[in-house]
Amino acid sequence: MVATKKDIRALTLNEIKEYFVSMGEKPFRAKQVYEWLWQKSARGFDEMSNLPAALRDHLKEHFDIHAVEVASQQISSDRTIKDAFRLYDSHIVEGF
Repeated sequence: MVATKKDIRALTLNEIKEYFVSMGEKPFRAKQVYEWLWQKSARGFDEMSNLPAALRDHLKEHFDIHAVEVASQQISSDRTIKDAFRLYDSHIVEGF
């Protein structure tokens, strides 16, 4: 049976902090990762340049980042914007 990686974006800041503490890592690393995910919109762990390479490698081995991308965008005459978002599993959802 193949173990699946967990989406790190599904974890709260406290859960990431608990994970790091349990592996002997400094707790402040959790805030760094969380900021990369939610403020800097990192799509991969290699983008997290302020983390040690060994930690980035560890995260790649144990987690995925299920990022969402804009697949298409429509702007109506009244300036309403409708986006089609492609999810990590290739499904498309729409939003306004």
